[in-house]
Amino acid sequence: MPVSFQNELSRLSNTKILLSVLPEALKFRTAKALYNYESVKFNGIDIVTPLQNDGLVCLVNTKDLIGWKIFFFGEYELDTNKILELYLKQDDIVLEAGANIGSETLLISKLASRGTVYCFEPNPYSFERLKINVSINELKNVYSYDYALGESDSQIKFHIYPKGFCNSGMSSKYMETPITHEITVEQKTVDTFISENKITKLDFIKMDIQGAEMDLITGASETLKRFKPTIFTEACEPYNDTKKLYELLVSLGYEVFLIKNLKTEKFNSINEVRDGNWLAISKKS
Repeated sequence: MPVSFQNELSRLSNTKILLSVLPEALKFRTAKALYNYESVKFNGIDIVTPLQNDGLVCLVNTKDLIGWKIFFFGEYELDTNKILELYLKQDDIVLEAGANIGSETLLISKLASRGTVYCFEPNPYSFERLKINVSINELKNVYSYDYALGESDSQIKFHIYPKGFCNSGMSSKYMETPITHEITVEQKTVDTFISENKITKLDFIKMDIQGAEMDLITGASETLKRFKPTIFTEACEPYNDTKKLYELLVSLGYEVFLIKNLKTEKFNSINEVRDGNWLAISKKS
């Protein structure tokens, strides 16, 4: 039986207080044991909570994996944030595909404070949260769009999880499951978006789009040749055919690196390709 709102709020508060005095090694397991976001007894609470980055806050739901981690630990993916901090510059123009509720959009906006961030999220629930988080932080350099980026300008089927599912970020163009339902969303190519908006510079692309990475790159071929942006992407089987993804990036003049412990390891051949976070840097020849 679900606990009451007041008891759930009290559990969240007491768990967070306890985590503040525990060693780092114990925090995650303790948080999961005391407030398990997957448990049916919790309804989840919408709450605005600080990010670890100075001055930023984020509206989250505590039953969502992203929201749960931000509420208890101040950020969703530590390694991703560190990579962004290492490679983004203040004047960068950034395109973020798969922005979800905006937890990383907020950081990108701060790091590229004199630049511009174009972010995309086709899941309607996540997009609403994204807009709210951009608004409450009064970000003036972020522009949000509710369509997908892919290989063509078209209407596509998109599979989303029900509201209250613990990880809405798994919504995908390709990943249909027994509990997803299908909606129709607009899709554009990056090349079309760049042309329509008369964008004359693009420095960095970040994408986490659950198997549609090759589609985005295919639809961005002219943009990549023209601007040669650095690309940061998750590349994991079975979401991607990672060898084909590697070959496509190489064919467009990129060197591809695996990021491990915040260091880059170059793939010198297709036989070295491994899953993980990738950084693709143009040879700029």
